[in-house]
Amino acid sequence: MNTTRLATVAAACLGALLAASSASAAQWGSVKGRFIYKGQPKVESITPSRDPEFCGKHKLVTEDLKVGPKGELQDVFVYLYVPTGKKVDINPDYEKQKPEPKVLDNKGCRFEPHAMTLWTHHPLEVHNSDPGIGHNTNASALLNNPSFNQTIPNDQPLVRQMTKSEPVPTKIVCNVHPWMNAYVLVRDNPYMAVSDKDGKFEIKNVPAGKQPFAFWHESKAYIRDLKVGSAKADRKGQVTLDIKPGATLDLGDITVTPALLGK
Repeated sequence: MNTTRLATVAAACLGALLAASSASAAQWGSVKGRFIYKGQPKVESITPSRDPEFCGKHKLVTEDLKVGPKGELQDVFVYLYVPTGKKVDINPDYEKQKPEPKVLDNKGCRFEPHAMTLWTHHPLEVHNSDPGIGHNTNASALLNNPSFNQTIPNDQPLVRQMTKSEPVPTKIVCNVHPWMNAYVLVRDNPYMAVSDKDGKFEIKNVPAGKQPFAFWHESKAYIRDLKVGSAKADRKGQVTLDIKPGATLDLGDITVTPALLGK
């Protein structure tokens, strides 16, 4: 084997060893918690101004503050803050995910879900499940991805592939039915969550170390002064959390007062 071939083989072996070393050196942890609202939510009925015969059957209510019977606060966004132009390691378990579409549906004259996350690994698929009812989906508030504002037929979902992170959740509206809105957080990494009907969230396999996380709710945008563990969120709703390798950081109950949400 000549000298050039030996050098090429050696370089390839060294590259493989370095890659394996880097992968094995990567460490991951998780974070979870539950949001509890300490107030009385004001939920109002919606009288449909369009398609009242159909939409009126669905008992529509405002969704800007969704609280369970024991104060469980739904639809709080929690996400790893990565500065513009920076990248973060992606855990191999996420990389293995099939790029299946994440669905935003026009259903019952509302968007379902009302709040969702979208990793750019997955396309967004917008459906219209209301038979005979015309909906349009207006995402003109997108900042870093091409905006769209299109009518959604019942038999032909709209598919969009986002490629860039958005700094905050994007408001999606239906101009045909003005009470309809939803929020979609688009990021180029999977480290994000939305609190569920029990107020709970969990983000798994986050790169270990001290990491900044943002807390956001549609009522106030960034939740400033939110107490998270022993820390308090800054003016951008951010708190630095210490993610330990192989462990789950349980933040317990995170209390959200009406004042924090401008209520």
